[in-house]
Amino acid sequence: MHKIMQILSMYHPDAEKWLTENAEVIRVDDHQTESIISALHHHPDVEGIILRAPARITRDIMDAAPSVRVISGAGVGVDNIDVDYATEKGIAVLHAPKVNAESTAEHAVALLFALTKKIVIFDQKMRRMNFQIRNHLYPRELRGKVLGLVGWGEIARHVARICRLGLGMKVVGYVRSYSEDKMKAAEEIGVALTTDLNEVFRGADVISVHIPLTDDTRGMIDKKLLKLMKPDAYFINTARGAIVNEEDLYQILKEKRIAGAGLDVFTIEPPTPDIPFHELENVVLTPHVGGITEEASKLSAGLVARSILDFLDGQTPKHIANPQVLLRST
Repeated sequence: MHKIMQILSMYHPDAEKWLTENAEVIRVDDHQTESIISALHHHPDVEGIILRAPARITRDIMDAAPSVRVISGAGVGVDNIDVDYATEKGIAVLHAPKVNAESTAEHAVALLFALTKKIVIFDQKMRRMNFQIRNHLYPRELRGKVLGLVGWGEIARHVARICRLGLGMKVVGYVRSYSEDKMKAAEEIGVALTTDLNEVFRGADVISVHIPLTDDTRGMIDKKLLKLMKPDAYFINTARGAIVNEEDLYQILKEKRIAGAGLDVFTIEPPTPDIPFHELENVVLTPHVGGITEEASKLSAGLVARSILDFLDGQTPKHIANPQVLLRST
């Protein structure tokens, strides 16, 4: 049996059960770099690693893993794995893209409803028997409002379908460049695409972020962009926290320069009190759960568990973040 190191729990117990039945699993629950390296020193014959955030795979960890041929996140993202160094060492990096696109899109829309319909505030007031809040605070309708999507990948397209076709919103999506695929998908839904991010922030009633975290996108959304937003606009992030300059967003929200924000992701997870979003009434917070519905978790965890063993058995993986590793081995 192949020996797999599993760092933290996977997203679904069925996948963990399947993995333990089909491989020798070394479980590590302390995700600190030193603890992972120590475990690898005790098990130098580990062939593959599966992990979930907040665990990270760094250069030092890979240097301590001479037998590792494949690393897989437990879900979609690979920003917690040094993919460039893995590629340099000939280690394949697997993941499960698109599997949780619908669940993440639904969560973004749920945050949109929570904000515009004042769900959290009304719930808190009603628990204090303040029924009269209905005379002072009014929800907002979404039909005819402009949704600005930062990104036009699978998740953004699901959000667009819900909001454009289901809610009657106008939708504009930011893309870095145009392609036939992007234009065709936008035309089918009735979405306008643009390469002008300023235009998106300036004209939208709601901004929703759906791009991966890379060196280019880290801190991309800052006070310059946020100050372009309408004072009654909302900001939603279900992508990655570090795409946004959180200090800038906090100040914008604290000064009520925009109406509010729905945040499912944070630069540091679990978040620390350094950026005290939890103290603001105009923010709805969730603990990075957008992509881990029961259905999506079972599907993605099962996929990565099977994929890592398939790779070790010589099969070509369907979802690999660094396919050049395969070319090098042929």
